Amino acid sequence: MEFGPWVLVLNRQQNFLGRTLAILKQHRTDFGEIEPHELILLLSAYRHWKAARDRAFSPDKYNIALLGNEEYLHCGYVHWHFVPRYRRPISFAGETFQHDTPETATKNYSRVDRKQVYPAKNPPKIKRQLLKCWPKHLATQ
Repeated sequence: MEFGPWVLVLNRQQNFLGRTLAILKQHRTDFGEIEPHELILLLSAYRHWKAARDRAFSPDKYNIALLGNEEYLHCGYVHWHFVPRYRRPISFAGETFQHDTPETATKNYSRVDRKQVYPAKNPPKIKRQLLKCWPKHLATQ
């Protein structure tokens, strides 16, 4: 889904159901290079994304991150991670996804060596569910 200078794509790593990347189409390598109007459109994209996730999966909270790790994968393009978090078991399309427990709430799940990639059949199902829940009254750019 596109929002002006941004494109939203499901992260192939769906350990947290609905995890998404917001990627700036223009090649920029640092947060400080983003134009103010691009940030406003990023906020709009986030609001649309959040509304769809709220309706589709009811996450308990959201994490948002701008990291820049693994540059070999994204060639330095500025991108944000939008990560829905769940405090209860969550299942969709026959898969059970990661959720926070008192034991796991303090763990760091960004470790590159522990990535979980779910079957290729699931992202299209997740995308269809999210598009079905996309707010109709909010127009995309």
